[in-house]
Amino acid sequence: MNRAFSLYALFLILFLIFQHVQSANNIVHDTCKKIKAGDTDLNFDYCVKSLESNPESHKADLKGLGLIGLELLQGNLTSIVEYIEELLKQKWEPRLRDALSLCLDVYSTNEGQDQIPAYKAKLYDDVGSWASSVMTDEDTCDTQESQNEGMVPPLTKRNNEIVQLSTIVLGVLAILQGE
Repeated sequence: MNRAFSLYALFLILFLIFQHVQSANNIVHDTCKKIKAGDTDLNFDYCVKSLESNPESHKADLKGLGLIGLELLQGNLTSIVEYIEELLKQKWEPRLRDALSLCLDVYSTNEGQDQIPAYKAKLYDDVGSWASSVMTDEDTCDTQESQNEGMVPPLTKRNNEIVQLSTIVLGVLAILQGE
């Protein structure tokens, strides 16, 4: 009887652990689905992959996922500014150099502005305004780059990541504000 109880307890514990892991994975998927429903430009797979790139996502709630998204966006913004600075050290056709300089200017306005304290203080409108501004920066940069016909813009992939991460942050903020 004792052995049967031990086996039952072991299976129950394993089942509960499996359910916990499953529900942790579901919050990322469910959050990305909700964001995608509100913004069809979001790449669902990118959303899941980005949020799950942080090991904390598996035990995070919605607010935690928003924080992860915000950290990713801020990190990417810093990364793209550093990347543009490196690109500008190279020789470029003048029109593309001007476009890269403009991209550096617009991205630099929001880079280094730590939004995490505002997010933790639930100043979601402020964080949302900042994320929207980052998205506008991307649009300005992308427009400048695309005007250089016949050239492959060097920031296309990174610009897209900025848009996707901004969309994730804005989507989580919308969900949080709707609760």
